[in-house]
Amino acid sequence: MNHSGDADLEAALESGNEDAVCAALQDMLIFRSAHPLSPADLDAVAGVLEGGGRAGRLALQVLYVAAVRQGMLPADTERAAEGIRRILGECGDDRTVVTHAVRLLGAMDHPLAIERLRSGRERVKTEDYCHPMMVDYLRRHDADLAALQGAPGKNLREIRAYARDPAAHEERVQMEQEDEVEIL
Repeated sequence: MNHSGDADLEAALESGNEDAVCAALQDMLIFRSAHPLSPADLDAVAGVLEGGGRAGRLALQVLYVAAVRQGMLPADTERAAEGIRRILGECGDDRTVVTHAVRLLGAMDHPLAIERLRSGRERVKTEDYCHPMMVDYLRRHDADLAALQGAPGKNLREIRAYARDPAAHEERVQMEQEDEVEIL
């Protein structure tokens, strides 16, 4: 670990105090521009996911911000994905957690993002998948999406259209929103 925020996380994890872990993770969010996190740092953060709870959700946020703002992912993506699976299992309908989790899984090219679509346990929220962070993942898994598209209750047409042409999709969505405003 290469800076004091990471040392704080190590000390907090050793203490077992969830409030201390949350404080260390919060510091990582605050000081990320001055102290960008490395993949090894993110592995330590991913370890927090395994404990779940408030600290696990905050760890997910740190990982998401690192992926979006720095383009950085944990070195051990399998361990991170298992932690994300745990957080998804306990988060219920917390849309922010689900959205961050799905997008991180896509950035890590992990099959769990597609498995969530396949399982049918949750209604698909297109906004979870229609994000620049997901384009490459969706293109790589287009055959999986095509196979799922015909399944009962699966409408993945919008997600697939986004992957093929994100700019056109965004323009269409904006026009639909403008039309809705005009109707009101």
